[in-house]
Amino acid sequence: MKKIVIYNGSPRKDGNTTTILDMIARGAREHGAEVEYKILFKMKFMACQGCFNCRIHENCAINDELTATLNKLKDADAVVIGSPVYFMQMTGPVKNLYDRLFPLMGEDGTPRYSQKQIATVYTQEFDDPHMFDDYFNYVAGTFPSFGFVNERRLVCTGGNNPESAEKNQEIMQKAYELGRILAQ
Repeated sequence: MKKIVIYNGSPRKDGNTTTILDMIARGAREHGAEVEYKILFKMKFMACQGCFNCRIHENCAINDELTATLNKLKDADAVVIGSPVYFMQMTGPVKNLYDRLFPLMGEDGTPRYSQKQIATVYTQEFDDPHMFDDYFNYVAGTFPSFGFVNERRLVCTGGNNPESAEKNQEIMQKAYELGRILAQ
């Protein structure tokens, strides 16, 4: 059974990011995966302190609500991270999550643990799904150091309408299919 960890970086419980991530989770579960689903805005966690404890030890020195799920990433087969685009970037909790992934990287910049499939979900107001490709690619440049490979990316446009994803059958089908692929 594949283990998938999903991080929802949206503050909106019924928004487009949530709709897409829920469909990915459904597709994964219906195809036999064990899914851990975390809503970052409901968790109490600190940002990386830059203490470099994780360079000496394998774990972050911070012990908070994010710690346990980060430890589950070590044995996960896939990770999915979703965020709306606010002010041309991911949300703050998602940025803090990425910073807290630092312990997954060894001292030499290579992954400490096995490779994991990565999927990213972004929702945005702009109609052009490639509007922020440079930014998304910049973020994805860190993935190999964490052991994240074969990024699959979904971008939903029209994000100011909270029903954009739900009414977009193509993106909903892609999300379900992505869950199936990650489960196999």
